[in-house]
Amino acid sequence: DAGNYTLTQPTVADATITAKALTLTGVTAAGKDYDGDDAADLSGGTLAGVVGGDDVGFSSGSGSFASRNVGTWSVTAAGYALTGDDAGNYTLAQPVVADATITAKTLTLIGVAAAGKDYDGDADANLSGGTLAGVIGSDDVGFSAGTGSFASKNVGTWAVTASDYTLTGG
Repeated sequence: DAGNYTLTQPTVADATITAKALTLTGVTAAGKDYDGDDAADLSGGTLAGVVGGDDVGFSSGSGSFASRNVGTWSVTAAGYALTGDDAGNYTLAQPVVADATITAKTLTLIGVAAAGKDYDGDADANLSGGTLAGVIGSDDVGFSAGTGSFASKNVGTWAVTASDYTLTGG
């Protein structure tokens, strides 16, 4: 009996299509030598969850170590954004980045001098002076003098080796 009727299509209230959340995986932080700041170099990344052939990519952001000091720290990413014609159909949470390490910076002690001496039967050398090269900014770093030793205890001009110098400061 359906032929005896006509059907008016129902009126449907508007509904919302929400943006799909994408995940950015594989972003890594490079370890670095201590340089006085907490900036982390980030690289890599792959978007997961893009539908079909949608035109979606991402622009890189920046990274920050949890501390500027030597150690293994968590790294926080910020500023990553979606790009492409279909980017508006998606959202992006900032990527999770594995911990990375800040290693100690090598300093050079320059200007240490050995004093000559009269023969006394030992190879001990009296050392003086010195300046640390490579300290970052106003970091509180100094040194404690060590000991020196001539290559020979006999009369002559000899190489002098310094040892037991240590770093001091906060």
